[in-house]
Order: sequence, then structure tokens, then C-alpha cells
Amino acid sequence: MFADAAPRDPIGGGATALTRPPDRFLCIVSRSNAKLASYLQNHFSGDATVQVIVDRRHGERRQQSANIAPDRRRADRRSRPHVDTELRLTSFAIVTLPTVNAQADS
Repeated sequence: MFADAAPRDPIGGGATALTRPPDRFLCIVSRSNAKLASYLQNHFSGDATVQVIVDRRHGERRQQSANIAPDRRRADRRSRPHVDTELRLTSFAIVTLPTVNAQADS
């Protein structure tokens, strides 16, 4: 289902073992779909690799006005614009989070 999931090494009998810590996933659910959010939170309860949250964003916060100084930000803070598209089209988006070890190495 996820192309960037952790590679697995086969073990006898068809079982698999992780070659690195499992990826962690953030499932973001649209604010307009509370039933889906509730279902996913119940379904993934107890799974430490999946966190389900409801989207808290309300759109672009900055207002366009003629008397405001030019924006000093060099880039949009939303580094994953595909998440907005997924939320609009399917009411949820799944984001792969860095592993705990990758955060400590940075």
C-alpha cells in the first residue's frame, strides 16, 4: 500500500522481519468527516506506528491587502502540498513520518 514502507527480509515459513525500525504514519482526516476520523482512531488504537489526527487548518491565514508590506517568507510553510489535494479529494491523507533514529541523527 505504501511505496516508501520499510523493506523486509523474508524468514522461513513466509514470515518477515524488519531490517530497520518501522515507518511511522500520520493519517490526517478532513474536519468535515468526523465519522471517518472516529473510525480510524478506533481502528488504529494500540498501533504505535499510526497516528490519526483531524486537520486543524482553516486555509491560508495571511490576508492580501494593498497596504501590507511584501511577504518576507521565501517559501510556503506547507511543505507537502499534495496533502491539501488528498484531503479535498478523499477526506484523508497519509503522510510518512521520519523514524525516531532519523530525527536523532539530524
